[in-house]
Amino acid sequence: MASFPQLNIFEQIIDLPEFKVKNYRFIKGFGLVLIVEKKEKKACCTSCGKKSDKLHQNYRYLVRDLPIMKHDVYLKVNRRQFKCSHCQKPFTEHFDSIKKTRTYTERLAEKIIAEVVESDVKNVAQRNGEPMIEN
Repeated sequence: MASFPQLNIFEQIIDLPEFKVKNYRFIKGFGLVLIVEKKEKKACCTSCGKKSDKLHQNYRYLVRDLPIMKHDVYLKVNRRQFKCSHCQKPFTEHFDSIKKTRTYTERLAEKIIAEVVESDVKNVAQRNGEPMIEN
């Protein structure tokens, strides 16, 4: 298990205030994987707007983020599903930095869009490790 100072440093480096880093792993040939969870223990119901902490289920998945010192960075995110204490409907928590069903952060998308404006899609894809589809 990582020490608190190490996790605190990673939180400062990635600078995503809604998340806390729970652990990390460096996988050779893949990159740095930071296990993160939302700091807020409750979430707002999308149906009635009331806050709930009644956990229904967990869904963990990898999200690509900005690289750190030429190493790919992935966030292993736990997107929790709650059951509303008020209206009894299930709902999934919202992240400011990751849109629903996306496998990349908003800031990574913005970085790639800015690169495409300055360059071309093929070169940006090669620089960011995306395979190119040949015509």
